[in-house]
Amino acid sequence: MKKNLLKIASIVLAGSMILASCKKDDDPKPAPENKEEQKTTPGEETTTGAYSNATFVVCQGNFQQNEGSIDAIINGVVTKDIFQKENGRPLGDIAQSMIKTGDKAFIVMNNSGKVEAVNVHTFKSEGICKGLSYPRYVANRNDEEIFVSNGNGLSDDDYVYVINKQTMQKTDSVPTGFGPNTMVVSNGKLFVANSGGWSTDKTITVIDTKTLAVEKTITVGDNPYDMDIDENGNIIVFCQGASTYDENWNTIPLTNAAIYTINGSTLEASATIEFDHQLQSTGYNLIAYNNGIIYYIDNGINTFSKGETNKIIEGSFFSISIDPTTNDIWVGETPQNSSHSEKQYDKAGNLIKTYSVTNMPEAVIF
Repeated sequence: MKKNLLKIASIVLAGSMILASCKKDDDPKPAPENKEEQKTTPGEETTTGAYSNATFVVCQGNFQQNEGSIDAIINGVVTKDIFQKENGRPLGDIAQSMIKTGDKAFIVMNNSGKVEAVNVHTFKSEGICKGLSYPRYVANRNDEEIFVSNGNGLSDDDYVYVINKQTMQKTDSVPTGFGPNTMVVSNGKLFVANSGGWSTDKTITVIDTKTLAVEKTITVGDNPYDMDIDENGNIIVFCQGASTYDENWNTIPLTNAAIYTINGSTLEASATIEFDHQLQSTGYNLIAYNNGIIYYIDNGINTFSKGETNKIIEGSFFSISIDPTTNDIWVGETPQNSSHSEKQYDKAGNLIKTYSVTNMPEAVIF
């Protein structure tokens, strides 16, 4: 129901929004201010600060409460809402995604219609791109630009935008399918999961990262929400399946979930797992790939490797992330009547530690 209420309220909000141009934040307020992750170019990081060695938790926050936040975990201790702490103002409404690239992090605020740039070491604001209608996810293009997916599937605003990292101006756009969502970069190509937004879709848009030409539109399962990349550059795609809703906004499944694999070279897609049900979660960060294993949320944390599936962690989870260095599994929990948490497990599924975080933890950035 969280996603359905979010969709309804966002429709009302979207109708009242006046699109503004993206601009550099020339007068950020002074102190005190509070995923697919990108690698840092060697020699690019030149400063250090309080958050240089932090693990970041992207927390959506409750809808229309202006409480989207980034929490920092340093030496096992959580500091909540570091953007507010370091900048003296809220980050905004619904923190959807974040990447680190060089000395900067870029945070997509879905319901606030903006992308906020911060210094990754100090978390001081370094610019804002405003006026986006329905921004979702961010990916790195090169040293100068990022990609941002945008669109709800109903308002003729389904694009991937190119945004300059320094000026925070939109410099180009590429049309996609309905509701462009998660993006990954592999072999010089940007893969965009067209999740349908408030409509439906079953395609992946493939864009040349240099020329911005659409190379191919690939058909997969209904409503592809999330993606990851394997060690061979192939794309693992999680497809939620299509649904409709009754008069009380209860979900009525129409098609089942599936996980597809797209060959990164030939761009051919094939079904890896076809489920006999939909995988239930109100989040979007639903799969992760690490060391030959696909991890996915389905009434707990499950693995798929060499044709076999196994459930390794019981529970109801909102999101999953894998630490590529330690292979630890991090899962977000969003219980209705207690504090939300990020749980850290080892690769065998043994609980290491539970961290209390801000509401609706969507991803962990290592």
